[in-house]
Amino acid sequence: MKYDIVIIGSGAAGMAAAVTAAEYARLNNKKVDIVVLEKTGEDMWGGNSRYTTANMRFIDEERFDPNLEETFKKFSREKANMDHVKVIINNAVDTIKWLKSLGVRFENRTGRWIGYGLPRIGPVGGGLAVISALRKYAESIGVQILFNTTAWKLSLDDEGRINGVFVRDDRGRNFKIGAKAIVLACGGFEGNYEMLQRYIGREAINLVMDNPATPIHQGECINMALEVGAKTSGDFGNWHGSVQDVRSKAYRPRVDLYFFGILVNKDGKRFMDESGFGDVHDSFEVVARKIFEQPDHIAFIILDNKVTSIPNYKSLVHTDLPPITANSLEELGEILSREWGLNKDNFLRTVKEYNNAVQPGEFDPTILDGKHTKGIEPPKSNWALSIDEPPFMAYPVTATVQFTFGGLATDINARVLDSNNKPIPGLYAAGEIVGLYYHRYPGATSFLRALIFGRIAGINAVDYVTEEKSM
Repeated sequence: MKYDIVIIGSGAAGMAAAVTAAEYARLNNKKVDIVVLEKTGEDMWGGNSRYTTANMRFIDEERFDPNLEETFKKFSREKANMDHVKVIINNAVDTIKWLKSLGVRFENRTGRWIGYGLPRIGPVGGGLAVISALRKYAESIGVQILFNTTAWKLSLDDEGRINGVFVRDDRGRNFKIGAKAIVLACGGFEGNYEMLQRYIGREAINLVMDNPATPIHQGECINMALEVGAKTSGDFGNWHGSVQDVRSKAYRPRVDLYFFGILVNKDGKRFMDESGFGDVHDSFEVVARKIFEQPDHIAFIILDNKVTSIPNYKSLVHTDLPPITANSLEELGEILSREWGLNKDNFLRTVKEYNNAVQPGEFDPTILDGKHTKGIEPPKSNWALSIDEPPFMAYPVTATVQFTFGGLATDINARVLDSNNKPIPGLYAAGEIVGLYYHRYPGATSFLRALIFGRIAGINAVDYVTEEKSM
């Protein structure tokens, strides 16, 4: 079995690479055989792309976030590869136009969630709608998809060029698929607890998987590339995750109401400024990591009845379970103590100190309102409402892992680099497998960068294999 281009992974990066490679080859009268390898079956193909809402940092469909470059510099502490960021900025609008030409529709999501939020758009139907449109078109123009086929080792010729990949099918058979070029689009290592513990720390064994696709991402493609000399990039010690109801078994039971209440740990103490990181999309990851640092990796969002008067407050609640409620703080503390091991005395003291520290001012959930506390540590910088109106509520929450930051180093042409910063001939990568992020994730960028660099990988892979054919 032999193809010109083998693409490993059928998410946004992989399908964008497949479609673009096929389109580009056809437009340039180049004969190129393309196959996509997907380790799962028809019911789970697409990886994280299948489950993401796919938010993107646009003001509208023709205007991209003008501040992304500065955001990347700030969040990464100047470590992000800004050449890659500029590629995202320069290709963002054209990528939306391309998807629209394939039938993907977009909606303005600014203001969909309460809380201070930067402009966002997203595809109607989320990431699944995008990859489904890409798959439909890819198959219509001759791209083949092999399901239940797991890549496990890259193959190089004597000159160090890619010449294939070893795979295993669902019947346990191992065989080699020949290839002149390979695009790695198979995600990070967020589903591999051994790798999470190795890079993030021993306690990473307690991270909750974000969605049904998370366990699929075992990092094998990263390891395959490292075995042939690839260089790493990105922050291997950090991850993107969210705050979810620890009680729930539902799909992504997120709760982000901490902005309008307080967070306490099992010791009954606050441990962070619940509103000190601005935009909800750029901050929930920071909150999740702080929660993960607490005893038993859980915390409690504490609220009172005032939250129910905030318009659309339920947009920040996706759990299928109601909050734990009580008619007094004493009763709430008793319940949390009995059922969750909360230190009740510290909890009551914490709420009293917080209430006494709340300063007067106008509350506005749609902006960073500056309604703050005074004289306590940690402070609360915005949306500081006293907790004194029954019924009182608590959500037990923990941290999830959605994707990891560490991955492979590539150039702006999506070529995988070796330790000498030289491209490994015939090897490309796009999406979460590429290490771009450091320290903190600039929200609503991952899906878009997967599409953009997937397209770039597809074009450059076609050029590479057709040049090889002509030699």
